[in-house]
Amino acid sequence: MSPNNKSNLEAIIKGIQNNKILEIFDKYYHDQVVMYENGDSTGRVGKDANRKAEESFVNNATIHEAKLLKTIVDGDNTAYEMYMDFTYGEHRIKKSQWAFQQWSNGLIIKEEFVEIKTPSTPEPSNSIKLNLESIIKGIQDNKILEVFDKYYHEDIIMYEKGDSTNRVGKAANRKAEESFVKNATIHEAKLLKLLIDGNNTAYEMYMDFTYGEHRIKKNQWAVQQWSNGFVIKEEFY
Repeated sequence: MSPNNKSNLEAIIKGIQNNKILEIFDKYYHDQVVMYENGDSTGRVGKDANRKAEESFVNNATIHEAKLLKTIVDGDNTAYEMYMDFTYGEHRIKKSQWAFQQWSNGLIIKEEFVEIKTPSTPEPSNSIKLNLESIIKGIQDNKILEVFDKYYHEDIIMYEKGDSTNRVGKAANRKAEESFVKNATIHEAKLLKLLIDGNNTAYEMYMDFTYGEHRIKKNQWAVQQWSNGFVIKEEFY
């Protein structure tokens, strides 16, 4: 890990806010950077291809506001949530999105952008690392209901790609978890990345499971917001 990742990330965020996107891209992005927009890296492999994409955005967009909501810095893995208000072509766009970075020698070598389709909610809180590690171990040991009962807040809201239908409150979410447990067989749950920064955490996991008669293999990000040691908001992408 480079000790400069935190200050470099802060410089990138400031560059976005000051309309210096190309300058920070040239300075802080690796020659082999791969960038993803909601899981798609088409045309975004390597620095040359990504600079063309950044140039296209800069030439066509006017940023009105870029408000930082959260940052997570943990070794060579970082993330930030940002509210963006900009005009692209003739369209005014307002959205919140997460950006996840992987660093190599002080430069970003992988970046993933995931749009949030629900409003974000800030919260204060406590110590969390052990609880999150217990949740992850519970998933890997097929003890999903036990960790849900122990570590999730009574007011928990959970989102699947921005949708919280029937996922508001602990009772409603337990029913959803029970349904998954009854219908799913987990073959593998491999932790890929773990980010912990105060009250905000995230992990990326490779999942291989059978649901009903369907075998599913996928990578997934889970982003948590904590309140008094309990997960009060969780988003899956």
